[in-house]
Amino acid sequence: MDVLRIVSIAAVVLGHAYGPRLPGGQYLEIWRMPLFFFLTGYFWTLGRPFAHELRTRWKALGIPYLTWAVIMSVAAWLWTVDAPAEFWPLMATGWYGGSDQTPPWWAFWFISVLFFVTLLRRWLERFPTWGAWAVAAGGVLLAMLPDSLLGRTPLGIGLALPCLFFVLAGEVFRYALQPRITRYRALTGTVIFLLGLLAVWLGVEPLNIKFAGFGQFLLSPVVGAAMAAGLVLVFGTVVERMVRGAAPAVNALVRTGTVVVLFHGWLLQTLVDHDVLDDAAKFVLCLVISWAVGLLINATPLSPWLSGVPAPNWWTHWRARREYLAGRHH
Repeated sequence: MDVLRIVSIAAVVLGHAYGPRLPGGQYLEIWRMPLFFFLTGYFWTLGRPFAHELRTRWKALGIPYLTWAVIMSVAAWLWTVDAPAEFWPLMATGWYGGSDQTPPWWAFWFISVLFFVTLLRRWLERFPTWGAWAVAAGGVLLAMLPDSLLGRTPLGIGLALPCLFFVLAGEVFRYALQPRITRYRALTGTVIFLLGLLAVWLGVEPLNIKFAGFGQFLLSPVVGAAMAAGLVLVFGTVVERMVRGAAPAVNALVRTGTVVVLFHGWLLQTLVDHDVLDDAAKFVLCLVISWAVGLLINATPLSPWLSGVPAPNWWTHWRARREYLAGRHH
């Protein structure tokens, strides 16, 4: 399953590196972003207190978001030194969040929306499940309105409403549907995923969640969620057996996910500014460099601030030993 998370991160970078030039991009957009939210629901633990959820998500998502936002503000200033009139408009859209964010804040919207949708799901646990589904369906309906403003709410908070649909779908699949698929899970998942591709080929509209684009009402989200479920079945069986021996390396890459999402927008624009224009080259360089930066950060005490993961063991042990020696000295 961690490999699937890596694939989902790579798919985000792929879509941004190629943009509208990606051949068959609609077959990627239908499941690319829904998969992130689906996996959040798939790994959801019911019953935790709201305050615990808030603290956990603040550390994992909120602190890195704000830290990288400051870093990107410096990047924006450096970019606009020769055109100072462009600085404050760039700062305004970057800090406001949502669909109007451009490089270097390109993919920040996802982290803020993920933060809010998890809090929304936890708060809705106090009500019957059908109430959460009603909120999600209402959010998708709002996204259908012409010139929907959900993506242009501060930090994209409005997108938490329709994105809740995918979180709930992940929950339902994990706890109600997957246990009933006791045989041929990989085959079943492959068939489901291929049927989703067929649906797009037949005319189901892809998704563009950042801009509140949810395709055809419920149909497009259902197809996206179903394809995410198919991927879970495949990666949770065949792929898991294939990479079992590489678990430490896979886990290390997964822990760079937040860094990759928050850093790669600046990196892509920087590559373009240095005349790296080939889409394939941009994708490979961006992914490899972002992973490398994430791994480096996670090996330092800066990881809680920049990556949202605990500080490395060497730092924890060093601090504990220093405190112990200080206590003996006193």
